[in-house]
Amino acid sequence: MKQVKTQGVVLRYSNRNEADRLLTVLSPDLGRILVFARGCRKPNSRFLSFSQLFCYGELVMQPYRDIYILTQADVKNTYFDLRNDMDRFACATYAANLTEEAATTGESNVPLFTLLLQGLSFLSYGESSPIITTLIYELMLLELMGYRPVIENCIFCGSPPSGQVSFVLDRGGIACRQCCGSLDNKIILHNETVDTMKAILDADDMKKAHEVPMTTQANSELNKLLPAYIEYKLEIKIKSRSFINLIP
Repeated sequence: MKQVKTQGVVLRYSNRNEADRLLTVLSPDLGRILVFARGCRKPNSRFLSFSQLFCYGELVMQPYRDIYILTQADVKNTYFDLRNDMDRFACATYAANLTEEAATTGESNVPLFTLLLQGLSFLSYGESSPIITTLIYELMLLELMGYRPVIENCIFCGSPPSGQVSFVLDRGGIACRQCCGSLDNKIILHNETVDTMKAILDADDMKKAHEVPMTTQANSELNKLLPAYIEYKLEIKIKSRSFINLIP
């Protein structure tokens, strides 16, 4: 069978046998795939570098049933600096876990792959707080998945946000004070938080999104809203998100 060439980032791995690993990899053209790296845990293995978490490289693989066998790997970036900062490592782990849930096996998704590389780069080399990078990543990923929050106007009466509003999780948007009433599954947001969300979502890429000012209040409210909204939409609780709440 013909070999396959692609790019990939390691999202997760599990050790197999004495020296092998089964890698969960995000590819821009193949989506989420499983890649078997034979002997990668041996000190002299040519796959040793690529078989690490977050590693990005160009791959040559042999299809085998529903997985791929790694035959060549040209490492482009290991994002090694993440391993020297526990806070950034925790945020990168969550980003990888979230991306794995968002990706689909066998389905091309170049924007998701690009966003992941940008996120890992900012977490590894950026000067911004890893919390801010994580919040930006969550917002931009929600939009890629088709779950962009409706924040331009009240989802019920259409009035623009003013002062304090409520984000209604099961409606995916904000409701003004007059309309939210006794609705369940809502999270209070202030106008500055809504404005911050708009600016981030309207940014062309993660670099411009990081130029958006974020107040302490917006940071706090988004850190409450976004994981709750993601959990509601994906119908899964990503455990690694809880570690981020411990970051000062």
